[in-house]
Amino acid sequence: MHKKSICHLIAHILYIALYGVLIISTIFLYNSVNLVILLYAGWIILAFGIVFLLWSSKSRRERHVEKDINKETFVESGIYAFVRHPEFLGHILIIFALIIISQHWISLIVGIILILLLCFAIIKEEKENIEKFGDAYRDYMKRVPRINLIAGIIKQKRVKLRAILEKLKIRK
Repeated sequence: MHKKSICHLIAHILYIALYGVLIISTIFLYNSVNLVILLYAGWIILAFGIVFLLWSSKSRRERHVEKDINKETFVESGIYAFVRHPEFLGHILIIFALIIISQHWISLIVGIILILLLCFAIIKEEKENIEKFGDAYRDYMKRVPRINLIAGIIKQKRVKLRAILEKLKIRK
């Protein structure tokens, strides 16, 4: 096994172990400060995180992009039209939700470590995608934000508005 593969495996094991610690701490330290509004906010954020995970999985399966037999493609449809890393966004939302639901410093520390690990993974994945897809991925990076959903929605609305305006100009 290569040194790089071993480090990758160790990082995955650490991530899974910490995620387990966060889930267990949330169960045992549930609403420890007893701030009900945070508890409800946490459950709502948790639901959004789960929706993002399911939506990104569905988008990857349905691949609305045209496939070239000689070339790998990346997904640009569904949630991937709004953010480049919806699965990471989903996990970040879930981690944040578990911190808020638990309302305990142990969950906060573990959650911060998990979010940092996810940020490093995003950066690593983007480097790999640039190597694999080159300029096509760089263009995608310009069009679609990394994990900022609000910016992605605004960009998509602007693109659609420009297309409508162009159609109006052509008709005149």
